[in-house]
Amino acid sequence: MKKYLLLFSAVFVFAACNSGNSNSQDSTAESTVATKISSKTSTSSSTENSSSSTDSSTIANTNTQNSSTKTNSSHENHALSAMEELQANYPNDKFPDPTTISSGNPIGITVSEAQQTLTINYYEAGEAVPLNDPSLNGQTPVAQFQRKIFNSSAAAQNEVGQTYDPNGQQVDLGYNITGYQSAGAGSSFLMWQEGNWSLAVQANNLEQENPVPLAKQTVEYLEQAFLPVPHDAGQISLRVATGDYQSNRVVWQDNQTMYTIMNADSMSSLKMAVSMAN
Repeated sequence: MKKYLLLFSAVFVFAACNSGNSNSQDSTAESTVATKISSKTSTSSSTENSSSSTDSSTIANTNTQNSSTKTNSSHENHALSAMEELQANYPNDKFPDPTTISSGNPIGITVSEAQQTLTINYYEAGEAVPLNDPSLNGQTPVAQFQRKIFNSSAAAQNEVGQTYDPNGQQVDLGYNITGYQSAGAGSSFLMWQEGNWSLAVQANNLEQENPVPLAKQTVEYLEQAFLPVPHDAGQISLRVATGDYQSNRVVWQDNQTMYTIMNADSMSSLKMAVSMAN
C-alpha cells in the first residue's frame, strides 16, 4: 500500500511540474506574440503616419499649384472674369458681349444702379481688371449700356424717341430699302425703317460728310445680323464722324423696360446690340 502511495505521489509531482513548465511556455509565447503585434502595430502606425504626411504634403503642393494656376488664369482673362461677376450679380439680365466693344483690347467694366436705372460702363484698359476696379474711376467710357424700368409701356415707348421723316430725297440703300435724306442746322440726315426700328445717320455738312455710305453699310450688316425685337419701338441713331461714347445710340423698348446702347464707333454700337439678340 505504501508503495502505491509513493508511486501516486511521484506521478502527481511530475504532472504538476509539467503543468508549470507548460504555463511558463504559454506565457512566454503569449509575451512573444504580444511583442510582435506591438512592434508590427508601431511599424504600421509609423508607416501610415509617414504616408499620411507625404499625402498631405502632396495635396498641399497640388492645391498651391492649382491656386496659382487659377490666379494666373484669372489675371490673364480678367475682362471675362469681370463679365462673369456682373452676370452673377444680375443673373436675370442680359448684357452686350464685351468682345464687340473694341478690337481685342482689354475692357474694364463698372456697374451702378439708381432710380430704376442699371448703368454699365465699358472702358479701354491697359490690362484686364476686375469689376468696378478703382483704376477706372475718373476715366471716360468708350461704351455704355443702360436698362431703365418705367411705370408703363407708354412711358417707355415715349422715351425711346423714334425719329422718321419720309419727306426727304429718296435714296436707294439696297436690299429693297429706301432711305429719305434731308438737311438742317448744318447736318444731313438719312432715315429709313426696318420693322419696328427707325434708323437715322447724321453727317456734318461743314465737314462735307456724306451719310449714304454709312447708311448702306448699316443696311448690309443688318441683312446678315439680327437686332433685338422691340416691343413696341426701337431707334438707331448713328454719326458718320467718330466722337465720344454718346455719339451712336441703339435704343429699344420691351414693354416697361427700355434698353440703351452707346458707343463711340457706329458699327460697334450695332454689334453690341446684335450680341444681345443671340
